[in-house]
Amino acid sequence: MPRPSIAPATGRLATLLSLALLSTLLACDEGAPSSESHAAVVDRLADVLPVVVPTDAPVPTDRAGILRELAPLPSESLLVVYAIEGPGGMTGSLEVLARPGGFRRENWSLTVPLGPEGERRVTGSTVQTPDGVWIEDAGPRAWSPSPLGALADAYLELDAQKQRAVVETLRTLRGTLAEARDAEPTPSPTVLDIPCHPSRIAATQMCVWEATGLPLRYRSEGLKLDAINVDTGASLGDHAFDVPALPSDAEPPIDARAALERLVEGELVELAPLLHPGLRLIATS
Repeated sequence: MPRPSIAPATGRLATLLSLALLSTLLACDEGAPSSESHAAVVDRLADVLPVVVPTDAPVPTDRAGILRELAPLPSESLLVVYAIEGPGGMTGSLEVLARPGGFRRENWSLTVPLGPEGERRVTGSTVQTPDGVWIEDAGPRAWSPSPLGALADAYLELDAQKQRAVVETLRTLRGTLAEARDAEPTPSPTVLDIPCHPSRIAATQMCVWEATGLPLRYRSEGLKLDAINVDTGASLGDHAFDVPALPSDAEPPIDARAALERLVEGELVELAPLLHPGLRLIATS
C-alpha cells in the first residue's frame, strides 16, 4: 500500500485515511464477521466453492479480455462522488472514476480549518492501471506496481487448457459469492437505490457496493463519507487514466504464473485479496 503523502498540518487526516483504507479492504470479505481474518474468510470460501465444471463459453485470448475477468465492473464506466466530513470541521469531496480491467482514478479535494490562520485546501489524486498505482506529485515514490498486469501477461503465456481453467475458476468464484448474497435472509440496505453490504469493524461502520468494492457510506471516529452521486454511464474522457511510464526496474509484486496455478488448484488466499478493488484513500498536499 502506498504511504500517504500529506503535509504535517494534516497528519491526523493521513492517519484517518489510512484507517479507512484498512477497514474498506477488510469489509470486502463478503459478509465476514468482524472477528474473522481475511485468510480465514478466503479459506471458508474455498471450502464451499463448487467443483469447476468446464463449459463451452469462450475465454479471453488477449490482455484486455483477461483484465476484464480479473477486474470486472457492473458497467463500462463508473463515477461515484462522495461528500466528506472530518475532524476539526474538515470538509471536502472525493470522486472515483473507474473502468473494467483495473482502471481507477481517485481525486480528493479537502478544506481543513486552521483557526486564526484561515484554512488550507488539500488536494490529491491516485490513478490505478493494470500495471501500477501512480500517486500524483509524490516524487520518486509515485509508482507502486500492481499485480493485475503481471497476472494478465502470465495468463497469455499459458496453454489453452490452463487459460480455460483460470477463467472458469474466476467465474465460479464470483458466481458462488453472488449466490451467497442473493440467499441472505434479509434485504440489503440501499444507498442511492444501490444495494450494499453493511459491515462493522470495531468503531468503523460502512456499507459496501460489493460489485465495485466501493463503500457507499462510511463512518469511523472523526471521518464520514457519503456517496451523493453514482453514474454508471459516465463520460470519463480519453485521458482520465493517463500516467507516466512505469519505471523500467519495477518488479511485479507476485509470481503471477505460480499464483494462477494455485488459483486453479483452489488456493485462494494469495489472489482473492488482490481481486478486491477497494479505495486507496490517499491525499497529497
